[in-house]
Amino acid sequence: MPELSITALRVVRAVAAHGSLSGAARTLGYSQPAVSRQVSAAEKAAGQPLFVRGARGVRTTRAGEIVARFATETLAGLDRLDERLDELASGPQVLVRVGGFPAANGALLPFALARALEEHPRLTFALTEASSPQLVHQVLSKRLDVAVVASGPGLPQPALEGLRITPLPGSEMLVGVARGHSLTAVEGPVPVRELAHESWIVGKGAGDEPQFGAWPTLADPLVAFRTRTWHSRFGLVAAGLGICVVPGILAPVVPQNIALVRVDDPNWLGRRISAVTRNDGVETHEIIVRVLRESHGEDISHGRSMP
Repeated sequence: MPELSITALRVVRAVAAHGSLSGAARTLGYSQPAVSRQVSAAEKAAGQPLFVRGARGVRTTRAGEIVARFATETLAGLDRLDERLDELASGPQVLVRVGGFPAANGALLPFALARALEEHPRLTFALTEASSPQLVHQVLSKRLDVAVVASGPGLPQPALEGLRITPLPGSEMLVGVARGHSLTAVEGPVPVRELAHESWIVGKGAGDEPQFGAWPTLADPLVAFRTRTWHSRFGLVAAGLGICVVPGILAPVVPQNIALVRVDDPNWLGRRISAVTRNDGVETHEIIVRVLRESHGEDISHGRSMP
């Protein structure tokens, strides 16, 4: 049997699908005479007619049905071959499962993942948001590859035994106030005593979900509003209805109508932010940890005043 060309197979498949030579020509971008020549070549190779011409188009013969089905299977296989060769040339896509507590997912992780994609376009990500102990548990159970967790006073201590812990920058805590608030006039960090009579916008969530409350060392802070999301918290602050604690890692995405101030508080021991991975040395996991360390390099005061 003379050889069937790939072009002829594409034409036979298209003619069978459209029921007409003109329809196949439009789909393939060929002229109708070119389609007719390829059909003739395919019929010559098959040794029998593949189509019956009629006034309203063409229909496949029994041989035409067999060749059209063979063409569909063969061309699908060639497409898969192209995909495999492309993967061989550029590497397959690699899924990395990452997670963070809400503030980390608000800015630190998105900027880090964007940087990772710039350097390694074949990476893909699945993003999880949970409390730090839950994230650590998911890393231990191999449901997450990399997690950003927080630890320190007022937070449940996640069990990190047997995991690799990489400290990350950005653990500073700031205070967000409306533009024009009196605290923005203070030169340098604001003494913590200046916060004692302020109204606070604090987080609200389930009992096992740590929230950012008022400044941690204040004895009896006045809480004006409790809200579940950073978006509504920032809205209340921008409207002048109170002030709120803002983790430094969120600073790049704080609205421009909110000013961030530093606080001078010798009694505040601070919190720590870390990237947590298993000790399996997977290269893609190391890439995410590296970009997490680097992604906070931009000045957190970008676009806003910070005494």
